[in-house]
Amino acid sequence: MHGLQRYKYLYLMFIPVLVYYIVFCYAPMINPQTGGILMAFKQHHLTKPFSEWEWVGLKYFEMMWRKPDFWIAFRNTITISFARLIFEFPVPILLAFILNEVASTKFRRFCQTVFTFPNFLSWVLVIGLLRDLLQVEGLVNGIITSLGGRPYQFLANSSVFSNYALLILTNLFKNVGWASIIYLAAIASIDPTLYEAAKVDGANRWQCIRYVTWPGIKSTTVVLLILQCGNILNGNFDQIFNLVNGVNRDVIEILDVYIYRYAFQQSINQSFAAASGLFKAVISFSLLIAANQIARALGEERLF
Repeated sequence: MHGLQRYKYLYLMFIPVLVYYIVFCYAPMINPQTGGILMAFKQHHLTKPFSEWEWVGLKYFEMMWRKPDFWIAFRNTITISFARLIFEFPVPILLAFILNEVASTKFRRFCQTVFTFPNFLSWVLVIGLLRDLLQVEGLVNGIITSLGGRPYQFLANSSVFSNYALLILTNLFKNVGWASIIYLAAIASIDPTLYEAAKVDGANRWQCIRYVTWPGIKSTTVVLLILQCGNILNGNFDQIFNLVNGVNRDVIEILDVYIYRYAFQQSINQSFAAASGLFKAVISFSLLIAANQIARALGEERLF
């Protein structure tokens, strides 16, 4: 009760967030009109209300496990997410370190604005610009041709390296500045006297980063890494939905796009899509718990 009284304003600020998740995340899962997660265990009918749908148990889970294209999408989701974790996760940290070392406040703010602005562009716009640049008759292939090379199908090829590089680079372009804000805020919270003491002891800029800045943001980094591990099966639907086509589908189609295709495009089987989505949610929750427990065992900061 003492803690509740002490942090009452923080709890009041948290109420809208709690209401949002209850109304838009948990309530739909138990809605008797639409079925929620029970839809995965019933036979889908377009013309009948949910109450009249036939109970089929694990039928759609068994169907899902027998489909080769499901496991292709599952493999793509895992590999793309791990590639993002390796190549994308450290970049906002490095950017925050670099921006923190910029002496000029005006120039630092200008750089932050430049890096953050793409986050406010929709993926439809970003991919549209990318298509104009990388299509066969686009600017990039025009430069390649003028130099004596042959046009390259950047957007319609089955190369794993080419497609993954495109996904990672476009996602960094759009989100790296926004992601670095959290680390910059963590750096700003570090006591300036620690830097002064380090400089008095003869530490250079690199040593200040290594022994003062990094320990100061390490707990924030671990928490965000745990969240990223729990988000492994969410491979950025908006980006990939706008990039996937018949040529690269087997390379970059992820579970979210696969579920959307079965729910609204291919067979319009919402029960099968619900079963696939429930499977993904359970795996994601398990990964989140596992990552949190590993952090706890290593003595690092954790979510709970």
